[in-house]
Amino acid sequence: MTRRPDDAQLTVGTTGFVVLAEGEGTLVPAELVYRPADCLAARLVLLGSDGLAVGWTFAWELLARGLMSPVGDGDIAVRPAPSPVDGIEVSLGPRSAARVWLPGDGVTEFVRKVHGRVALDARRIAPALDRELATITNGT
Repeated sequence: MTRRPDDAQLTVGTTGFVVLAEGEGTLVPAELVYRPADCLAARLVLLGSDGLAVGWTFAWELLARGLMSPVGDGDIAVRPAPSPVDGIEVSLGPRSAARVWLPGDGVTEFVRKVHGRVALDARRIAPALDRELATITNGT
């Protein structure tokens, strides 16, 4: 099967600053990832120096809205980062004190690119979503 260019995953590389409970932190390479097959979601991936990657998946709109004001009330919350950081703060888990600060320019680039694709991708997967919903609601 040949993939069209608009079927490809979108990845924007950036650098995150992981802030721990004691206020200590470190810079880590990070990626924001969008997959057309999961067009309502984004994935934040932190890349460790040992090749280990850890990621969280959540609604991509949290990134867009989090640039302007605090959003999210579950496992992931996003808000503008505290001064003097120009970007957003992503809180990972309600019981975790871990937070990641991401630069605003990388997040804005990612949101802009996703926003340009999401309507087409949502239309493409709509029939499959309708079938899944019918299966769930009909109990079959």
